[in-house]
Amino acid sequence: MQIEEKLQDFDTTKLVSTHQDELPCQLKAVLKKIAHEEGYLNYNILSRSISTEGGNYMAMLYEVDLKGRTNEGEKETNMFIKRVISQEHVKIINLSDIYSRELFFYNDLSKVFKELETEADVPLDERYKSVKSYNESDTEAIIMQNLNKEGFTTIYRMNVMPLKFAELSVQQLARFHALSFIIEQRRPEYFEKKIKSLKPSIQYGDDYVEFCKNMYKVSSNRLSNEIKDKIDKKADEYMKNYLTGHKTDVKCLCHGDYRMNNILLKLTEGEITDVIPVDYQLMYYGSPIVDFLFFIFGATDKEFRRNHFVHLKDMYHETMEQYLKYFDIDIDIVYPKKKFEMDFEDNLEFGLELNLYIAPIIFTLEDDVPDFDKVDLLEVKVKLDDRYYERLQGVVDDMIEWGKL
Repeated sequence: MQIEEKLQDFDTTKLVSTHQDELPCQLKAVLKKIAHEEGYLNYNILSRSISTEGGNYMAMLYEVDLKGRTNEGEKETNMFIKRVISQEHVKIINLSDIYSRELFFYNDLSKVFKELETEADVPLDERYKSVKSYNESDTEAIIMQNLNKEGFTTIYRMNVMPLKFAELSVQQLARFHALSFIIEQRRPEYFEKKIKSLKPSIQYGDDYVEFCKNMYKVSSNRLSNEIKDKIDKKADEYMKNYLTGHKTDVKCLCHGDYRMNNILLKLTEGEITDVIPVDYQLMYYGSPIVDFLFFIFGATDKEFRRNHFVHLKDMYHETMEQYLKYFDIDIDIVYPKKKFEMDFEDNLEFGLELNLYIAPIIFTLEDDVPDFDKVDLLEVKVKLDDRYYERLQGVVDDMIEWGKL
């Protein structure tokens, strides 16, 4: 039974304009090309550096408005730009690689998605949704339509997500994974060359272990000694499993960072009516159930999971099953329900691993959010909101109840 939820009982992320900013020369040249393609005869550029209250770490963000005259009259083009930060202080991720992945999604893969859905005549309201991007994007800057101007926003990173948002987001994730299975069958050469070859961007090694240990010092300081002793005995296993220990032989293209503030939402009269996933920098070929668990454990508390976890799990599989039918693919061939349930049960510990090593970054207080363009990721020290410790304790309680800890 589903619990009725109160509408808009959550905070949205505020895009804070830090200052009017002089764009780098390279971006100015790119915007000139876009203005030409958009048909501007003359135009002005208004650009702003923005902050997402700690919702972004791997980019400098800009809002850019082109305003001017075309042959058809006055026109305005609104863009959102993610520009790469320096690699110097981010050792566990290759920034050029993750920007190449996002570029691959917007300039290549998203078009394949649309072609396949058009060929199968998938109804518009059941298609996978993505943001318009500009061909001028490159590995230095990703340029997209600014949907904030169309009424889209994100939920504040520390909130427990609303049920409606979770349902719409799970349906989109199921379609994203299903499209990987579809490409594997319909375009096998493309799949082998461009999808199956995508390894996780974060590689297991000394720098990654040091980062996890640094986060654990902060995440564990309110856990009981008994719980810490249990976690300490499995620490090496947890750190390795978070990246490579996923217990399944069913694999597909995964989003890799499917968390709440990487999903745009639209509110209509206080109701969530639409969601659009963004940020494909950590895409990889791996376990779909881990992608699902990442989403759930990254933005829920114990009460939410008690009320809605099973419902969302079932919705994910049912959505995939219905979506695959448009392509005449039987889900029992690609991801049978029995196998799906087994993978779900076998990988639940991922929720604890996520909350021990990654969630502290999400719950860092605004005034303490690290600037990875200036501060080494391996040396960062964070102060956490009290909600983090409540959330972690809830995950620990669940793991004990489920026999995982």
